[in-house]
Amino acid sequence: MKLHQKITTLRKEKGLKIKDLHTKLKEIFADKALSYRTLLRIEKGHTDGRASSLYQICVGLGITLEELKAGTEEENTVADYIKRNKREGRYTYNERAYAEILTGPKRKFLVLELFLGPKGKTSVEKDPEGGEKFEKWIYVTKGKLTCVIKGIKFILAKGDCICFDSRLAHSFENNSFRRTRCIIIQNPAHL
Repeated sequence: MKLHQKITTLRKEKGLKIKDLHTKLKEIFADKALSYRTLLRIEKGHTDGRASSLYQICVGLGITLEELKAGTEEENTVADYIKRNKREGRYTYNERAYAEILTGPKRKFLVLELFLGPKGKTSVEKDPEGGEKFEKWIYVTKGKLTCVIKGIKFILAKGDCICFDSRLAHSFENNSFRRTRCIIIQNPAHL
């Protein structure tokens, strides 16, 4: 059994819905609690969670980390090999903007390929404030991209790149009539 499957099994054995577990984590950890979205991603196996995330889940379930890991398979893969048609998932902003996840769930960073149709744009994003610094690096592979970071516009062409603190409000736009593609690397992984 994989770790994410065991988390789901233990939660159900304790008669908790995922929302109940999240509510419990918020009561215990307040503003430091895992987000509901992160908890969902861990349970679906899209991310294996950091030690601090697993700790919170263990506290919420009333078990130790050793109990959680007991009987689970440890995946010792050398590399993540992800074929184009087998990508890890897709995040759709709207009909003209979507991103595909290119990294496997065990990576500490996240790589996305962002696709923007003509006049397409993403919603404004901002990674969580707190002790951890979130950074994004963007490399344009096709077309032109306008990065709006804290209200300042940066226009990138094919081959250009930009790096910034992604705790700042930011969005991406394609103000041309051709399709734009770019690679986004985020460290640490957060979606």
